Amino acid sequence: MQLTAKRKITLVYLIAFMLVAMVIPPLTSSESSILLREGANPAYTPHEAILIDGNAELVAQATAELWPGNGTAAAPYLISGYYFYDITHSIEMNNVDLHWAVVGNEIDGPGDSTVWCGIEADNSSNGQISGNLFHNRFRGIWLIDVYNLVITGNTIQDNLFNGIECAGYINSCLISENTIRRCNGLGVRSVSAVDSEISLNSISDCDGIGIQVIGSSTNCEFTDNLIVESTSIGISLGVSVGVSVMHNRIINASGPGMYIRNTDDIDVYNNSILNGGDHGMDLREFSNSVVRNNSIVGCDGIGISILSGQFSTFQSNNVSSSSDYGMKTGASAVNMTVTRNMFYSNGASAQAADDGGDNLYLCNYWDDWVSPDADSNGFVDSPYLLEGTSANTDPYPLADPNIVPPIPTTTTGSGSSTGNGVPPVPLELVIVGAGAIIVLVVGVLFMKRRP
Repeated sequence: MQLTAKRKITLVYLIAFMLVAMVIPPLTSSESSILLREGANPAYTPHEAILIDGNAELVAQATAELWPGNGTAAAPYLISGYYFYDITHSIEMNNVDLHWAVVGNEIDGPGDSTVWCGIEADNSSNGQISGNLFHNRFRGIWLIDVYNLVITGNTIQDNLFNGIECAGYINSCLISENTIRRCNGLGVRSVSAVDSEISLNSISDCDGIGIQVIGSSTNCEFTDNLIVESTSIGISLGVSVGVSVMHNRIINASGPGMYIRNTDDIDVYNNSILNGGDHGMDLREFSNSVVRNNSIVGCDGIGISILSGQFSTFQSNNVSSSSDYGMKTGASAVNMTVTRNMFYSNGASAQAADDGGDNLYLCNYWDDWVSPDADSNGFVDSPYLLEGTSANTDPYPLADPNIVPPIPTTTTGSGSSTGNGVPPVPLELVIVGAGAIIVLVVGVLFMKRRP
């Protein structure tokens, strides 16, 4: 995306403020039949549903109602200061590519099975939906194949189904700083996403997944979201390429904190998952990707479950108090690197299991295996034994989680080697580009460790 989230949000509010300051909508015939419901903001003007199909209809209604703006990027047509109470969609913006903004409105409804969505945008672009209150609707915001939309600063609550949903794709869109709560469905959902950002949203007490992209996500960011008390998965992603999942906090999800499948070149970084009702991370077909610096605490399942995939790296994660293993690599998970992670008080008889092939567990801290370190070299003197059919070990378990010393070497008749006769492996991990392509730099081939 060409603009950062904060720059886009600032631009939205600046344009909205300038346009609202220019014109206060006068009372028209279309505003006369709607009454403010008890508890509605009295500063808003009641208005009939606004149903736009095409640029010509937008221009005609904007002209008739004296809406500010001229449909350009600098001066979008502004719909602001209204109160809506409808059974049908309160606002439809369909087949429009002029610039438009829906800012500072209250969109209300009866909250029963007859009500439709607050706003629908279908095959439209160049829109801003900001600073509105959507409540007692079916969905708050309903999208179908949209481009260059900015959806920020809305409160979406007490709806019968999802908060924000797209039945097609979002392309070059920003969904940020929205508060979504008490919806009987998902928080944010899209079939697919391209070059888009979902960030800084607060999603709580929703009866479904917090954030979901069912199909493909390409070059997208999911960052700094807070998801609390979801009755399902915290964040769920389908086919993902060039995606960043960063700085999210997921608390008390009933399902996995994250469910991610079929990846290539994604970075899962610095997320916090607390008290999940299933695995902390459920990763499937997880390839050529990185999971690093995450905290996973108190999950009712495996901390990090890698069912399948290849050539991914798991580094510097803190996994504790899982009811099952802290980490497990499944039978179809191969050539994974698990290094410098910290495992505390996870519930299985061993804190990790490996059923896959050629997976490297190296220099992790296991709080049930911290001594002896008779030579004070920073490593426990015997390997940590993993469970699983691969009979794998961590040959250099750390004695101190805060210190990662160099792997010791000994001199033999055939040259330098590690203490167990296996050539040493430097731990340098180089992250190329956006932190997504991982190159494991090795001095000499690290041979597979099995008894």
